Amino acid sequence: MPITYTWTATSLIGYPILDGETDVVTRACYTVLADDGEGHTADYSNFAYTPLDPSVPFIPYADLTNEIIIGWVQFNIGPEKVASIQEVLAIQVERQVTPPPEPEVLPLPWVPPVPPEAPVAAEPPVAAEAPLIEPPAPDLSAPVN
Repeated sequence: MPITYTWTATSLIGYPILDGETDVVTRACYTVLADDGEGHTADYSNFAYTPLDPSVPFIPYADLTNEIIIGWVQFNIGPEKVASIQEVLAIQVERQVTPPPEPEVLPLPWVPPVPPEAPVAAEPPVAAEAPLIEPPAPDLSAPVN
């Protein structure tokens, strides 16, 4: 199933007054969620400066939407970074669907191998000794002749 990517602004950072405008957003924190629709997901979070494109007119804070903020984010990080984030998330989702094999601990190639220890000869089993049977104690109350 194809993976869908959802870009969401999670917080905005800015100044109450900047360059004569009020409530000016200068950075946005965002999360990208990759979902294959079958329970396999991965996410990525970061922040980006907003907007650096001087051709973008100022948008009042009350008029901002997630789409506007994410548009700024994607413009400022560039299409290569957008594609890279989504590629990495796709790999993470794929590893959930088809996990890679478990890695092994490899010997250090510059350390000579340690020969296995020679097996220790087992000692022959010790025969259990028969318990000592003590003779009955003499009856000291009987008269002695």
